[in-house]
Amino acid sequence: MTDPVPPSPQSYRDDDLVYVDPETRTVIGRVEWTKNDRPKALPYRQPAGTTEGKKGAGRRPFVRKYFPWGTYRSMRRVYKLEGKVKEPESNRNLDEVLPKALNETYWKWEN
Repeated sequence: MTDPVPPSPQSYRDDDLVYVDPETRTVIGRVEWTKNDRPKALPYRQPAGTTEGKKGAGRRPFVRKYFPWGTYRSMRRVYKLEGKVKEPESNRNLDEVLPKALNETYWKWEN
């Protein structure tokens, strides 16, 4: 199975059902359906050298993992697919912030 090229984020509507790779935070593709109108489970690829039948003393047995799927809108929010940039945290100390916090109930420190 070849790795599909991740399409651009604009190719999906918010109500499209898609598979997502949480590690790389990319969309794999649209959800495929079985003959019984159920979504197909898309398994993770096994790393080289691992087998399902191996069990060692004190090791967990191999558990097959599947890619999560859902609407593009919900997957975009859960896995941050579009790379939403976090606001940088302020490096203010307590002596700078406390006087303003005591005078004003709700405030946002402006640079």
